[in-house]
Amino acid sequence: MAILLLSAPSFAFIVTVPDETINVAIGSSRQIDIRVDSGIPEDIQFTILDPKPWITQDTTRIRLNGDETKDLRIFVTPSADTQPSVYRISLLAESLISGETQKKFIFININKLDIVDVERVIISGNFTPTSQIVILTTIKNYKARTVQNIRVTSSISAPSSKLIEFEQNIDSLDSGETKNFTYTFTLPPRSESGLYTILTMVSAEGETSEKTRTFTVLSQAQFAKESKKEPLVFGYKKSTTVTNIGNSEDDALLTETLSGLDAAFYSGEQPTTMKGSEFAWLLKDIKPGESRTMAFRVDYSPLFLFIIVILIAGWVFFFKVRIIKVKKFILEKKFIEEGEEFTVGVEIANSTGKKVENATVKDFVPSVFEIKEGEGPKPARKKTAAGTELVWKIKDIHKNEERILSYKIMPVFGVHGRIRLPQASVSFHRGKKEMEIRSPYTSIGIETENYGEKKGVLKRKK
Repeated sequence: MAILLLSAPSFAFIVTVPDETINVAIGSSRQIDIRVDSGIPEDIQFTILDPKPWITQDTTRIRLNGDETKDLRIFVTPSADTQPSVYRISLLAESLISGETQKKFIFININKLDIVDVERVIISGNFTPTSQIVILTTIKNYKARTVQNIRVTSSISAPSSKLIEFEQNIDSLDSGETKNFTYTFTLPPRSESGLYTILTMVSAEGETSEKTRTFTVLSQAQFAKESKKEPLVFGYKKSTTVTNIGNSEDDALLTETLSGLDAAFYSGEQPTTMKGSEFAWLLKDIKPGESRTMAFRVDYSPLFLFIIVILIAGWVFFFKVRIIKVKKFILEKKFIEEGEEFTVGVEIANSTGKKVENATVKDFVPSVFEIKEGEGPKPARKKTAAGTELVWKIKDIHKNEERILSYKIMPVFGVHGRIRLPQASVSFHRGKKEMEIRSPYTSIGIETENYGEKKGVLKRKK
């Protein structure tokens, strides 16, 4: 036993090939997996010693770490001119580190195919949730006669469930003829990551053949965004909802371009970054299926209020301040007695900001008063039943100039208390428009509750 063990070869790596003969039909293809194991780091080169044009390998060199297993894939694709037979294929494995070699034999039986088969399945797409997957399937009739009523079924399965199934019927397929089918489907939101399987089966005349292909759906977050903009009285409100329709948790970045005016009146959630007109919000750790909403407002109300204030101020300045102001006053403060003399003053001031060439000042004296001439310009008089209208025509009132017109009045009888006198007015032209400004009301006399007592007190004081 010891002698036998010592005489047996010992390898640092192990190459395992199939024990059985591999059957491959002409016109079809077959993948043969060769297992390679090593307990120590290895760098192994593989060579097919008796190569055939219809035999290929995916690589010629495999590197292994300690305690690692990898597969060498060999593809057998006999064409129509390949001679049917059993072939012995010699595979040489050589360690580039230790120089050890191993020689393995693979037996392949090439025979004629007499079925309707799935010739190929090609898969293309992004392989992420919500992306489109395109499957191109080719069916070929290897029989020497026409075959009718062929049924083709393709099913797609996720790692833990079956997703969808397609079915197509072929009424007739001549010998050697091929038929292509293209299936397109969309991976659902939040599709689980992992290995997906496509199984294509073709059934004809009681025989069934199949081909399996796989693809991997990546782990990736995907975000669907829905924005809603609502008008305000002055401005607008905008909200954006972000939903993770992918299969992995991640952060979402929202960006918004705001004009300088909008940015000045922005209110809402503080942006993560602001660069010029670019606002950005980072929504962290959004789980698959989770939704987050970010909202902000652009309210121009302060701007409109400011404009209104400016307009009011401008209106006041140009129409209430930049005018000829008129004021009416009584110089003496005394009781209204018959024959007492009162001086009435009318003051006008030019606040228009420029010279006024012509102005007309008017005042009215009720019939309970007699008029006496005062100092300064004399007014024109116009008597009516209610009293006398006084009119002054004034020329060349310079900017910021003030003038006072005066006259005297005497009551024709005594009156308890005070009497409110009519307003004085001044009219002038601003451009083509005539403007008339009235003075506030003024009163003559002294207010008293007991005129007799007040009078007696005044006499005693004298």
